[in-house]
Amino acid sequence: MAKAIKEYSLADLMDRIEEIFNTNPGAIRGFNAIVQYDVHGEEKGTYQHFFQDGKLTIKEGVSATPHVTMQLSYDSFKRFVLGRMSGTLALLTGKVRVKGDISTGLKIESILHRYHIREPF
Repeated sequence: MAKAIKEYSLADLMDRIEEIFNTNPGAIRGFNAIVQYDVHGEEKGTYQHFFQDGKLTIKEGVSATPHVTMQLSYDSFKRFVLGRMSGTLALLTGKVRVKGDISTGLKIESILHRYHIREPF
């Protein structure tokens, strides 16, 4: 049975995102990048998302140099995944800090919109 996103740990949430993207990889075909999330707040962790050849692999920690790194709270990350927070607005209001290729970060937002991720997650 699907759970509300608030019931997920950060690690569980990353597993679920990987599952959703790889079940229907159409939106990530042709997108090749390493995106790093430095998450803080009630849940903390660093995760790298490896997009390659229509597949997403998520690894905890840092194992490669990312194209873009996004630093944000766990609450903001959940809102971003569900499309409840605009990446551009989050950047302008300081809810997310971006290092590296900002266009890659913005591409993630457009990919998420194509998945229409909603709760229950």
